[in-house]
Amino acid sequence: MSGERDIITAWIAREIVPHEGAMRKWLARRWRGAVDAEDVIQEAYCRIAGLARVDHIDNPAAYFHRTVHTAATDLARRAGAKNLVSVTQEDWFGVIDSRPLQDRALEATEELRRVDALMSNLSDTCRRVIELRRIEGLTRKETSERLGVSENDVKNLLVRGLQKVLNSLAEQDAEGGDQEHAQRKVQANG
Repeated sequence: MSGERDIITAWIAREIVPHEGAMRKWLARRWRGAVDAEDVIQEAYCRIAGLARVDHIDNPAAYFHRTVHTAATDLARRAGAKNLVSVTQEDWFGVIDSRPLQDRALEATEELRRVDALMSNLSDTCRRVIELRRIEGLTRKETSERLGVSENDVKNLLVRGLQKVLNSLAEQDAEGGDQEHAQRKVQANG
């Protein structure tokens, strides 16, 4: 069970904590002091941390926002607060941002560059098979017709090309991990 707790804790740190500042601002703007923002945020964290699992949550930012709203409403009711501010759909759109976080977008761009560089090492036919099948979504038959090769060749080229790219990525990651470890060791001893 400790493993699941660790997964949830890491998920909260990665997916929820970055939205805390926006939630504080939203609470200050919408609840105008009717509830203590610190108490609401703490209550929301407790509720999320109490979940048995988090793999069912598709949009962590929206889930956190909804949990904060519910916690604020509950705390306000318990305190007997008056003048609760209702939330419109327009208010929700101002808080929920479906764009990827900048660090994730940067990581995805870097990963795409790595894959593109590795694919440039493949034969032209192999690279085209991967592009047509995986990027453009063509069927094996459509790909074979477009490239003038057999469907069996398409299958084999796809498998071999993807294996080559994935193996190269794994090798680069292993080398990078060793370099990072060595850098940390030098810094620690330095």
